[in-house]
Amino acid sequence: MEEILIAGGKGRLGICGPHFHLVWAPGTLVDARDAAASIEAMRALGGGRELPLLVEISGVTMRSTARHTYERAKAVTAVALLGSSVVDTVVAAALGRHSFCPHAYFTSRTEALEWLEGLQLPELAAGEGTGLHKA
Repeated sequence: MEEILIAGGKGRLGICGPHFHLVWAPGTLVDARDAAASIEAMRALGGGRELPLLVEISGVTMRSTARHTYERAKAVTAVALLGSSVVDTVVAAALGRHSFCPHAYFTSRTEALEWLEGLQLPELAAGEGTGLHKA
């Protein structure tokens, strides 16, 4: 998988099979500019295609302005959030307040990928399948 650094090195983004893979560095504070940089990079890497997203948020703090930037962009078809702590669960819950696409939180990469791969296009169009899943 080819990856690019984004947001001044705070994150890495690549395409892994049929989905984007975004990894925010632990300890990172993601603001609106960082979120916008990741969205621009997804649009560039995807050639304008909207793909599902696996995003790793372990140890990441997300400003409300970043959450709003993601909500307005609608740049992906589904979001699997991967974390490992109670704080990550809270960040995922805050990110999951939108309803433009299915989204879920996981503590298992395998389960997150299985969930992304199991989504059907009609569900994506209807925005079904949203929620928090702690694996």
